[in-house]
Amino acid sequence: MHALLLIDLQVDFLSDKGRLPVGAANAARVIDVANSMVALFEERQWPIIVIINQFKISDVIGNICRRFAAVEGSDGGKIDPRVLVHDVRHFSKAKSSAFTNPDFSEYLKNLGIRHVVICGVYAEGCVRATAVDAKRANLETVVLSDGVSSNRKSMYKWALSHMLNRGVQIMSFEDYLERHSNG
Repeated sequence: MHALLLIDLQVDFLSDKGRLPVGAANAARVIDVANSMVALFEERQWPIIVIINQFKISDVIGNICRRFAAVEGSDGGKIDPRVLVHDVRHFSKAKSSAFTNPDFSEYLKNLGIRHVVICGVYAEGCVRATAVDAKRANLETVVLSDGVSSNRKSMYKWALSHMLNRGVQIMSFEDYLERHSNG
């Protein structure tokens, strides 16, 4: 079974007024691809999973480094309202990989998920860490190149190369649609 993983599509990362934005053009592209994937997965009745950062206010040093982005309970830590998800499973994390939340791993196992498709931010951070861990967990792992972003083009390119070198499939949204047109 396939699952869509939407990683850190939060106000602090996608809004220009957020604390650690990827930039308006990058955010618009990621949101567009994520919403298209949500529609596809809803149509096929495949699971959609939202994964968000929820950093503790007590993590002072980490929060300073992250400009206090996605602090637990903050408005910036909420899912960006332009991301059109309803009644989907949510998991929080305080480290890069979604797999650091044992409930997330157990959920995938219980659903019999063998294939994950990833959209989100930051490509070099949480997207990369989750994709590499998904591959380590023997999941077929696809990262949509136009469905992920960073605030630095060099880090975005490095992240895609890093994931590709570790067996993660990198493809565009259009290529994914073409490959999976028959469900």
